[in-house]
Amino acid sequence: MRNSVEDLDILKCLHVQLKPPKAPRIVEVHWQVPPADWLKVNIDGTAFGSLGLVGSSCVFHTSRGFFKGAFAVPIGKAYAFEAELAVAIHAISYG
Repeated sequence: MRNSVEDLDILKCLHVQLKPPKAPRIVEVHWQVPPADWLKVNIDGTAFGSLGLVGSSCVFHTSRGFFKGAFAVPIGKAYAFEAELAVAIHAISYG
């Protein structure tokens, strides 16, 4: 199914009961300023496919929101979990 109006019309003509997925639960998040002299670290590890080329990156901000530094690391061939783990290890060692 391509989720088009034509597909919907066909399914209705065939008397197929449609069960659309439930909407995701929306949760309100309240961001708080980190304590003074702390660094806020945003990390991201990505993989091009399952067991594919992997890279990771990180951005550091001060508790006042100022840019402190960043890095990107090409890892090679691995899984997405390994990219996330590698960037967390690099962020801790650089921070």
